[in-house]
Amino acid sequence: MNLFKISLLTTCFCHAFEGLAQQSIDTVLQLRTVDVIAPRVANFSTGTKIQKIDSATLSRYSSGNLSTVLENESPLFIKSYGLGSLAVSSFRGGSASHTATLWNGFNLNSPMYGQLDFALVPTGFITNVNIQFGGTSALWGSGAVGGTIHLNSDATFNKGITVLAGSNFGSFESYGQNLQVEISKQKWISSIKLLNNSANNDFYFYNTQLAGSPKVKQSNAELKQYGLLFENYFKINDGQKINIRFWYQNTDRNIPPTMLQTVNRSNQKDESCRLTSEWQRVGEKVNYYVRAAYFDEYLIYSDFAYDYRSLNRSQTIITETESKIKLNKNNLLNIGVNNTFAKAMASDGYLFEPQQNRFAVFSSYRFTSNNNKFLSTLSARQELIKTALVPFTYSLGSEYTFFKWLSAKGNVSKVYRVPTLNDLYWNPGGNANLMPESGYCEEAGVLMKWGGADSKINFSVEPTVFNRNMNNWILWLPGPAYWSPQNIMEVWSRGMETRSELGFRIYKVKIKINVSTNYVVSTNEKAKTDNDASVNKQLIYVPMYSGHAKISVEYKRFLLSCNQNYTGYRYTSTDNSEYLKPYSLTNVYASYKISFANYYVNLFVQVNNLLNTQYQVLLNRAMPLRNYQAGISIQFNKPNNN
Repeated sequence: MNLFKISLLTTCFCHAFEGLAQQSIDTVLQLRTVDVIAPRVANFSTGTKIQKIDSATLSRYSSGNLSTVLENESPLFIKSYGLGSLAVSSFRGGSASHTATLWNGFNLNSPMYGQLDFALVPTGFITNVNIQFGGTSALWGSGAVGGTIHLNSDATFNKGITVLAGSNFGSFESYGQNLQVEISKQKWISSIKLLNNSANNDFYFYNTQLAGSPKVKQSNAELKQYGLLFENYFKINDGQKINIRFWYQNTDRNIPPTMLQTVNRSNQKDESCRLTSEWQRVGEKVNYYVRAAYFDEYLIYSDFAYDYRSLNRSQTIITETESKIKLNKNNLLNIGVNNTFAKAMASDGYLFEPQQNRFAVFSSYRFTSNNNKFLSTLSARQELIKTALVPFTYSLGSEYTFFKWLSAKGNVSKVYRVPTLNDLYWNPGGNANLMPESGYCEEAGVLMKWGGADSKINFSVEPTVFNRNMNNWILWLPGPAYWSPQNIMEVWSRGMETRSELGFRIYKVKIKINVSTNYVVSTNEKAKTDNDASVNKQLIYVPMYSGHAKISVEYKRFLLSCNQNYTGYRYTSTDNSEYLKPYSLTNVYASYKISFANYYVNLFVQVNNLLNTQYQVLLNRAMPLRNYQAGISIQFNKPNNN
């Protein structure tokens, strides 16, 4: 099925569904001013752990990228290849392909290699981030095995005209500029966000692979990036809205040498065009959502030392519709279908232009007790690839509130990940006979919290235990002539997470303390070859112990925060005989706000790696010593004259 057929079917389906919606809803409710997004996260994630990163927190990283936010504000382990280089996540001992990243409900993971580079996601284009832990394949499809990261854009009608301009500079000749203009009326909103970043990234580091570990300067690490996000929201009437978003981005970065290389002349160019639209109709009993997306992704890799150049391009079309039906005050139902079509084009690694079409039917049901103390959600999903059914997935989650200060929750689910286009068709090495990865996840936790919004002291603690068993784990193995993927591993991941938060006020000083800890054991349970020494050993680059602590102090217009991140041993060999030492990083952020008339000015300075720690996240990949960043942002707001 080609792109034209998919688009035609989508158009016909949307028109038919809109006609059904017009007939089904007699009464509509007044919409809230905030855009309604991600109904499955809000209503059908019972029993799973969710961490929310709000816009106020994200504003501190407006000049950075998503990897920096996740490193400093979440317990996730971010596998970074260096400053400005590839950065991916590891959820609860899973691989990077076991993390689904959704932008306003659309999966951003590449259909070619099944993951997203967080270093390419600018924080300034995101309003809030929700991190959903555990297996949620029944809600979000393939790849939502270890966890899901939701990147959302919010909009508020009738806010007036807002202009935000910012500039920053820092170590290693890094510079950034951003501009945002938004016009918000009663019936429509139009906004544009622009960014421009550049950096030499020529930091000093200690090369431990050379005799005496001399201090050397990083080379071939330059970065240039620019992009825009254009968003439009229209309120058709009190019950209907539609939005259209366009995201273009271009990144040109050199790939620095490892500590074992004397020189490297590699370069990678990433270019992406993302266009999405969603129609919503909110009624007294039934809500309808129809959404579609088109993604066009380029990646050009060049190695000038060997006169080598490789082009990779993929196109993805996603169409989805779902309805949320309120059966009565205790019962809520969600039904939907999704079609995802992906195609690799003009890619040097394929003998032809492979394509994959996945059609899915999903549904969720939520029950709420009369006293609102008990919630339970059952979700199911079935996908079809060509004529083959992928593993049927489901999840069952429950929450119970014992007291005002004590609640418990749990979730069990079946999860899966389908092979990527590279896994199936890459030449040489692709294996068209690969089966989807599949497994089972379980988690349970309690939440204890004291105090409320008006209390002088707030305290909460949330411990969570989890377990996951994965079969047919896809692993690329060396062969006589080239590497090839196989369904060879069985992986058992288990552990415990804790998150604690304390907030209190001393006179006019607000103090907040957050502490997160992680204990993760993720082991291979099946021998790949005879005398395989990796059996029952920790997977490489999965720290068994890690933790994160943050304290922030706010007094009037002044804010000071300090982050402390600890990452434990990471094995670099499958038999666990070689490893990287633990490290701890201290980052400090300070800001001061000035306001007058309709203007708001924010000055900030941030010092990373304050204690000048020498460390490696990945083997032989250099990381910077102490460095800083400073900047200013000016915001102007003119309310509407109603």
